[in-house]
Amino acid sequence: MSMHFAGIAFTLGLLWLMWSVRGKLTSHGFEYVHWVPASRRSMVWAAAAGAGAGILVAWLFGGYDKSASPMFTDVWMAITLGPLAEELIFRGYLFWVIGSLLARLKVRSGAATAFGVAVLFALAHASKSGITEPQLIAIFGTGLLYGWLRLDSGSTVPPVIAHILFNAVIYLAAVFV
Repeated sequence: MSMHFAGIAFTLGLLWLMWSVRGKLTSHGFEYVHWVPASRRSMVWAAAAGAGAGILVAWLFGGYDKSASPMFTDVWMAITLGPLAEELIFRGYLFWVIGSLLARLKVRSGAATAFGVAVLFALAHASKSGITEPQLIAIFGTGLLYGWLRLDSGSTVPPVIAHILFNAVIYLAAVFV
């Protein structure tokens, strides 16, 4: 049990550190993750969109098999560090890479970038054991949502907030529904 508390403390410390360095990661390649402050409107919209998408997905797919409940550490990682890492990779670096490649091809559409990254996001989750086609479609949809939040705000912070709340809602629904 003390390992759980140590893990929680470490994760909360890392999240606090990441929050405090918004706008300060401007060199050594970190500038491409766009970890910059976002407006209060963007943050509120991200929180509402992430929670709303989580409620919709939990309702569509129902509860999880209670006999196969995930371990606390798996849930904690899925709600905290997983969304942070995934969004820095997908809506940070890959968003920049794909947007740059599309710009070289004279395609200047943020929507095309968001779509391409959402496809990669869904494909990255396709190898997960037991994943179904409807779940992949939902993952693609949330990838589009996170991409839209990234486009709207110019920051990866709102997609991280939305992703954290989405995962928290679907795991809470799995436990309580």
